[in-house]
Amino acid sequence: MLRSATPTVRPAARRRASRLLGLALILLTFALALPAGASAYISAGGATLTAQSSGSTADLYGVAFIDATHGWAVGADGTVLATTDGGATWSVQGPGGVELHAVAFSDATHGWAVGKAAGVLATTDAGATWSAQSGGVGAELYGVTFVDATHGWAVGSVRSTGAEVILATTDGGATWNAQSSGSNAKLFGVTFVDATHGWAVGSTKDAATGNWTSAILATTDGGAKWSRQDANSAELFGIAFPDATHGWAVGNSGTILATADGGATWDVQSSGTDAGLQAVTFRDATHGWAVGSAKDAATGNRTGAILATTDGGATWSKQSSGSSRVLSDVAFSDATHGWAVGQGGTILATIDGGATWSRQNPASYAPMIAKLKPASGKRVATVTISGMDFGAAQGAGTVKFGAKACTRYISWSDTQIKCKVPAKAKYGEVDVIVTTAAGTSNPMSFTVKK
Repeated sequence: MLRSATPTVRPAARRRASRLLGLALILLTFALALPAGASAYISAGGATLTAQSSGSTADLYGVAFIDATHGWAVGADGTVLATTDGGATWSVQGPGGVELHAVAFSDATHGWAVGKAAGVLATTDAGATWSAQSGGVGAELYGVTFVDATHGWAVGSVRSTGAEVILATTDGGATWNAQSSGSNAKLFGVTFVDATHGWAVGSTKDAATGNWTSAILATTDGGAKWSRQDANSAELFGIAFPDATHGWAVGNSGTILATADGGATWDVQSSGTDAGLQAVTFRDATHGWAVGSAKDAATGNRTGAILATTDGGATWSKQSSGSSRVLSDVAFSDATHGWAVGQGGTILATIDGGATWSRQNPASYAPMIAKLKPASGKRVATVTISGMDFGAAQGAGTVKFGAKACTRYISWSDTQIKCKVPAKAKYGEVDVIVTTAAGTSNPMSFTVKK
């Protein structure tokens, strides 16, 4: 059975990531192909993919694949990317402007995307054109799922009050009707296995302690009635059910919950990490993956995390993505072909169940500066530049303060550079830029004092 993408954008998590990474503005580039002469790169399994991606560096929050070739990713600035060759090439679609949090396709032509104050967007031509549907106006929608071209659900919360939002359609989104569980939970994820059996997850505030705890909702009648399935755990952001009985939910602090009875009971599984898990997907009752962000012990930065299981979650193992960027969503078309998306236009792909992952968007190889410490100082002062994708070693990499390049480097790693402000750097405010063989970073302001 085809599965829609698990929604992944969480307001609290996104704010934390934004504060930590200091990336208030990330430019969206709509180049449909790399310049002539762009080199090829190697994917998992050794297949050569020509670097013809969209070149987008916008944060990506949701991904959906209906088979091993047809997929879509959505994110900031209304970004919609599409592929018909498993990600060898990605093209830009979408309305632009609105922030999109999640995407679901029921087949190769019918799809829906939801997001920030955007209501619901729909396509009937594989994304060549997108049109607005009336549902969700005035709400922040974080999750969407469709079991066929007519039956679908979207969840989120009301912007002004934070109250739960559950929307349902039985006509492909021509009309959306509000449903309610009475829980007043903020909902971030939703999944259905058929037109009647579904689950939604999120968080609710404990009246006594003021702490946010998990919320799991379930329905057996298409959402006419929703019931609470308490798990008494951390906030939950992702939910996946490959059938009507086996399910998993993930959330903060490495939380993974599992059920084998449709949610009547939920058990904690050991993830072996304290990573903030944003999304989860299962192709069957044994093969599953979860993604999110983990804290780098050396720098304190948030980096990408991928977990996998082949025994239904009895054991989870970490997978190496080769990327340090935070991941927001994951989708698998079968037990071997999968994709994960995230920060700075990151698109990762695997053809071996996650044993190896490769990047599919060369634009996401470019270095990214998150923070300068200090943000001002005199010439020859030591500055620590935190971020990602600087490279394990300096090589031909450089750091410039305005027009002047650093000549004294104290240390260089993939997530942190320490160097001296150039002795002839211009006084006043200048842009700090890191350049590597993969590209040029975003600029970060630094004030050179006299």
